[in-house]
Amino acid sequence: MGIRLPKRRTRRAVAVSVGVCALLTTATTAAHGGGLPTVVDGDPIAFGGGSAHTYVTLDDTGSPTAVGVRFDAVALDSLPIGPLPTTDDFVLGLPGQADATVFDHVTLDWNSHGHDAQHGFDVPHVDVHFYMVDTATVDTIDPFVPGYLEKAPRLPDPKYLPEGYEPGNDPLFGTVPRMGLHWLDGTQHDHRFTETVLHGTWDGRHIFVEPMMTREWLQSRPELHEELGQPAAYQYTGLYPTTYSVTWDDAEQEYVVELGGLTPREAS
Repeated sequence: MGIRLPKRRTRRAVAVSVGVCALLTTATTAAHGGGLPTVVDGDPIAFGGGSAHTYVTLDDTGSPTAVGVRFDAVALDSLPIGPLPTTDDFVLGLPGQADATVFDHVTLDWNSHGHDAQHGFDVPHVDVHFYMVDTATVDTIDPFVPGYLEKAPRLPDPKYLPEGYEPGNDPLFGTVPRMGLHWLDGTQHDHRFTETVLHGTWDGRHIFVEPMMTREWLQSRPELHEELGQPAAYQYTGLYPTTYSVTWDDAEQEYVVELGGLTPREAS
């Protein structure tokens, strides 16, 4: 884990083991000065033929302003596409300086053939799940775990999700094991999928924010900055994101997926 100043699931057992190690690592303390933001990097993990890591950006008071994931071009270009659809997920821990945010950990997922053709997601793409619950909770999202039939169809009050979002599938049969029920932006039904932001729920709780983007679109080296839809109320107290960006860092040869504009919210 390092500190720098900015320059301007098949589930693989190895990937999960590396991710668990990252979760156990604590961040070092950053020194702040000159009004410049400080970026604290999480420990890198192997991703494709390259690497990936999380980070948190801090203002000059030490308060988080953004969290994100970086992965290099070698990683994206080398991700495999076999004859059958697979989903490989990689768990990344966040630096300790992100504790004031609502996020617990991140998973970086490679979908070799995509999924959910009815929504146009059946193309090779990358998911970045920013989870608001711990890995132990995520692991209980399993049809073979007692209580699943009661918890899977239990939806949160709509006020806890951005306006216009709706479940992408039937809650009981469409909840993805060890992920959750995915909610889609209902305004994008006729939108050709290049990138989008999904939300996820489980057992009546909002549990993740998920930027999702095709490999083809990422390889175009995008410069995307958008406002993130906000719910009317919040289930957790902490710093929530208000912006979303996907950019290419030419100096580092890395893709950057960020949730920014972190703003304090109170649970209600």
